[in-house]
Amino acid sequence: MDNNFIEICHTSEIFEGLGKNFQLDDETEIALFKVKGGIYALDNVCPHNHIPLMFQGNIDNMYVACPVHGFKYNLRTGKQPMESGCPIRTFEVKILNDIIFVKKPDKKIFDFEF
Repeated sequence: MDNNFIEICHTSEIFEGLGKNFQLDDETEIALFKVKGGIYALDNVCPHNHIPLMFQGNIDNMYVACPVHGFKYNLRTGKQPMESGCPIRTFEVKILNDIIFVKKPDKKIFDFEF
């Protein structure tokens, strides 16, 4: 597997319609969801209120609703319905031998190199 992908968990650890959170790297926490047999990864921190609870969100078709304020985000694109408002980051997912791998972000949000 490409070094840009991090091993997250076994597919049997993710249940249909429920989210689970994982630490992807030193700065990024993700929410993994299994919906209609597909596995989706997005930022666990809601871009609206910055609370790391997206994994507890309710699934409605291909959207997850933040459990704090109800804003919905598309699991594939991270965009809100009608494509208004701030999107949430999504991450590429690969499955190999029933192991879920998620691609690290191309750049860090907090890059303090001087």
